[in-house]
Amino acid sequence: MKLLERIYTAGASYKEAALKMLCLLERNFSVSSDILGEFTGDIASINSVVKEYCGHIIILGYWQRRFKKQEVSLAVKPSHIGLEHSYGVFQKNLHILAGVAKKHRVFLWVDAEKRGDREIVTTSIISERALGYDNIGQAMQCVHSDAKVFLEKLLKWNIAIRFVKGAYTDGDLKKDKDIVANFKDCFWTALFHFKNSPVKSTVAVATHDSKLINYALKFCEIDHELRPFIQIQMLYGIRVKLQMELIKKLSAIGVNLLIYVPWGSDRVGFLKRRLAEGIHPSAMWLFVRNIFETLRYNK
Repeated sequence: MKLLERIYTAGASYKEAALKMLCLLERNFSVSSDILGEFTGDIASINSVVKEYCGHIIILGYWQRRFKKQEVSLAVKPSHIGLEHSYGVFQKNLHILAGVAKKHRVFLWVDAEKRGDREIVTTSIISERALGYDNIGQAMQCVHSDAKVFLEKLLKWNIAIRFVKGAYTDGDLKKDKDIVANFKDCFWTALFHFKNSPVKSTVAVATHDSKLINYALKFCEIDHELRPFIQIQMLYGIRVKLQMELIKKLSAIGVNLLIYVPWGSDRVGFLKRRLAEGIHPSAMWLFVRNIFETLRYNK
């Protein structure tokens, strides 16, 4: 487990994680800091989490001012900031974080979690956008056949979207070909919405699937005007060799490659959840390959 912690997370403490995030930034990667923890239920713990986030945003803001061409953002899980307790607590804390992040020019990515929470999370993000917080985006899981319903709501407000296949097991799409088709359809819809909209926002492809990455990058070749708002996102420790190859290509054409960097005291819990969700027979070779690649390239 210690080896997996080293490979798939950036450390247990801020000091460890900061060194690795700064190293990524210096190599032209964008970063999204992901403080580990989910399903926090009691008010005292939730308040402590929100306080930690607020302090961390100040540091991220300093990095963003230093690395102006890249994105320095914070990833937030709804269940970590109050959704397990109540809608009201979650909405209040999301508003606090959106305000602090706006002040320090930090982007806020709100992660996708349970299927049943999508309406609440989408409504809350739209509420923040209506209040003028344009520094907020939502992850969308394409394992749900009705993902486009929520996408269209977000696009009406020109909200940034992060498309993921979806690691959670509550999606109604089970075949990879159906998930990929839904992913491409949603990505295409969002991309051309922002191409034709006077208000631009990020359309992020969050995947380690080379075919989907290449699909997204074809649009950069077809239309150079799309490059500033297309973004590729990958997880820390996953396909590190590909990350190193992509950063050279993408930096040259002005497309950001963002690395989600998980860190914090809940590393064991994080790994157990990811193993339970994502490791199946067809993914075992990728899992093993990641170990060797990360030991070689993430130094």
